[in-house]
Amino acid sequence: MRRFVYVLAAASLLLATACSNDDPPVTADNKSTWVVPSGAGTEPTIPSNRTSEAPAATGGTAAASGVARCRTADLRAGTGNVEANAGVLYLSLVFTNKSAAKCSLTGYPTVSWISAKTGRTVNKPFAPDTGEATTTVVLAPGAQAHATLAFHQPGEVDPAKCKSVNVKGYQVVPPQQSTSIFVKGPTVACSSTGINTGKVLAIVPGAV
Repeated sequence: MRRFVYVLAAASLLLATACSNDDPPVTADNKSTWVVPSGAGTEPTIPSNRTSEAPAATGGTAAASGVARCRTADLRAGTGNVEANAGVLYLSLVFTNKSAAKCSLTGYPTVSWISAKTGRTVNKPFAPDTGEATTTVVLAPGAQAHATLAFHQPGEVDPAKCKSVNVKGYQVVPPQQSTSIFVKGPTVACSSTGINTGKVLAIVPGAV
């Protein structure tokens, strides 16, 4: 898979441009089609990009017994690389252990877009990609791990069903925690419940 790395601002511009066009995307055979929205039961599968990710540069090692789970207060969260492929955006959600002790992460964070207008969550959270195995990642102080967010660009979805809105970023709840971290990143997202919710891949060592 060819990799395109953008800063988040570039991804935001890409999304805003796509959503400003009310015409369906045109395929190579000159046919106009919309992606069938999530919840309809026939939405095209969002492929995982995990095999194309670069090897972990810094971060976790295999799980060790006796290491406490990372609390929200132990972590800093931010957007890493952004990749675009075949109408799907892949955002790397990077966790950094800012505490003075080792801690562990296992599974999937809960991630929701946050409305720029109301400050409330938009749509449903990203759905865990339960088709892949999860591993426990142990983070030393300063080490990093990441999960990948994958979703169709709103411009690929019928605007009448998408009902795109401006969002100011996303809210992240680490696995097995109840408090969240806000990650700034103005863009647009579908506001209709269950439409183009996207998916989140399990946390793995390192940052991309």
